Amino acid sequence: MVANQQIAVVVIGRNEGERLKRCIASLQKSSGQPVGPMVYVDSGSSDGSVEHAQSVGVDVVDLDISIPFTMARARNAGLQYLQGHYPESQYVQFVDGDCEVALSWIADAYAFLEQHPDSVAVCGNRAERYPTASVYNHLIDLEWQGIAGEVDACGGDAMYRINRLVAVGGFNESMIAGEEAELCLRLRREGGSIVRLDRPMTLHDANMHRLSQWWLRSVRCGHAYAQGFDLHSRDKARYKKRQLLSSLAYGVACPALFVLMVVMLMTMSLPTISVVFIYTAMLFLLSLYIRMIQKTVKSRRSLGNTPSEISLYAWFIALGKFPEAQGVCKYYLNKLLGKTSKIIEYRNS
Repeated sequence: MVANQQIAVVVIGRNEGERLKRCIASLQKSSGQPVGPMVYVDSGSSDGSVEHAQSVGVDVVDLDISIPFTMARARNAGLQYLQGHYPESQYVQFVDGDCEVALSWIADAYAFLEQHPDSVAVCGNRAERYPTASVYNHLIDLEWQGIAGEVDACGGDAMYRINRLVAVGGFNESMIAGEEAELCLRLRREGGSIVRLDRPMTLHDANMHRLSQWWLRSVRCGHAYAQGFDLHSRDKARYKKRQLLSSLAYGVACPALFVLMVVMLMTMSLPTISVVFIYTAMLFLLSLYIRMIQKTVKSRRSLGNTPSEISLYAWFIALGKFPEAQGVCKYYLNKLLGKTSKIIEYRNS
């Protein structure tokens, strides 16, 4: 079957090894709608990734690693290469190098965008390749789940209309995380819709086996909330305001108040009524976390998770507020000190 030159692919990665090989192979085996030009954007790999991509006929863009890396910068570099070398391309599928693309996804995404001119981006179902390899892989697998229909944002794997992507300036290269959601915000403001299809899209290989990795990934999430809110702080919608405040409330304010009250009880001689008041306040703070867990449990039931999966996810959502708050504080501290935020790596932690 002849490749459709309207559909281009940009794969980004660094030292993905076998994961990249599986990624490229899955795209080259795409059924129903074979892709046209394929570009791999590499950010300093030393494991033969560049050589492998070139050996199987994929164009390669080498990022200048002297400039701070962001995934947004890598995706923009791939997009710019397509514009310069393959101007006939109308759609671009972005894929992270640690993902495999489902055989029918390209055809599904292309058909949807062809039939729905108001939609500017489409994504599908992402799942973990090894969801039972660790509790953290399982958590991420649960995180990828969502309900089909019009959504606010998509993740790193999605197909976009190139002209609409270029019109809003592409990805924001200053963002070290959350760049996809911020891009989708700008696309929606220009009248486009983002749609999630109930179709298999990609298999992701998180390869996460330690608490420290999960913690750093959550720190990065909090950083994205803070940076996204800061970028659009003057907007009426206050982008990521709710997530930002939730991270600070549960990750900083509530724990600080709780510790303060414990110190007061241990170091001060207080009248009985004051002691009763403090214990009541401490119970109230704990109840806030219980309410958050209950809300998460309720929201997950519609996704068909088992009770044990729902419980696991809900408790880690609560625990995640602490590293998220760390990420928020990290962003604002860097801003205060005039430092440029660097990407937060969790794979090798």
